[in-house]
Amino acid sequence: MNVSVTGGSGFIGGLLMASLVARGDQVTQLSRRESTPASKIKVVQGDLVSQVASLGEFVRDSEVIIHCAGEVNNTELMYNLHVEGTRNLLAAVHLEIKRTGTPVHWVQLSSTGAYGAPTCGSNQNLTIDERLAPAPVGMYEVTKTIADELVVALAAVEPLFTFTLVRPSIVIGSEMSNGSFFQMAEVVRKRLFFYIGADTSLATYVHVDDVVRALLLCASDARAAGKTFILSNDCSLEQVISQMAKAQGVPLPRLRLPEPLVRLLVKVLSPFVRLPLTPERIDALTKQVGYSSDHIRTTLGFEFNSSIPDSIPSLITNRTKHTS
Repeated sequence: MNVSVTGGSGFIGGLLMASLVARGDQVTQLSRRESTPASKIKVVQGDLVSQVASLGEFVRDSEVIIHCAGEVNNTELMYNLHVEGTRNLLAAVHLEIKRTGTPVHWVQLSSTGAYGAPTCGSNQNLTIDERLAPAPVGMYEVTKTIADELVVALAAVEPLFTFTLVRPSIVIGSEMSNGSFFQMAEVVRKRLFFYIGADTSLATYVHVDDVVRALLLCASDARAAGKTFILSNDCSLEQVISQMAKAQGVPLPRLRLPEPLVRLLVKVLSPFVRLPLTPERIDALTKQVGYSSDHIRTTLGFEFNSSIPDSIPSLITNRTKHTS
């Protein structure tokens, strides 16, 4: 297939392009900078926002668009990239469809953040699936969800345009830019970690290799058209912490403090002392909200290859090599 990929220099996009090339696809990458293309990858220099004229060349003769571009750090850039950038790319794709009269399938890398963040008082034993209406909170989540809506809207008026929305939870891998997962591993290594609240807390991660596999499947399986898929390989927080401890040769954490006490201490002390714990971090360590990936299993036969607990030793080892 002829596949055009945005965000190809990113954590997920880079691995995705390598996998596309490995399976024999013709890959085109959109890049803001002049670069020497990797073997068998065509690079179009351009930008989703500031170099709109380049998008026609980027999507020319493409059968599939995989839209992975995203901004996770600078909130001031998020609306332009996620919303206006997606709008510009959709317009280019629509023109290409009109030019050729051939169908185009769009795979959108979205986020479970589209479903919002239930508060600690409402998250008891809640499992989120695709039937839940979007209720995003935060600039990243809101703008990514608006972008999803733009994609769906084009499919409603253009019969030759189909889409799949892929919504992973927290994507982990040894080269991930967000260091929170490995920061937690370091806290475990230093024997400073303690549990907060009940022993029913969940970890909602998905391995980057599984995300890439899902994107590839959604790009090539006609059953994915018009669907939204959550991708999350949930496990207990205790499983994650135990594997982090074992992988680093330290005793398993045993201390568990009451959640109300920890929240009170953080509230009282945070104005005076810089604490590693924040209310948001406590929310993450005590959440009992999970995500169901049953829809992609039953629709496409997708199964996770990488158990999160089993992946942790290699993730930590490879992270050390990557950062050393």
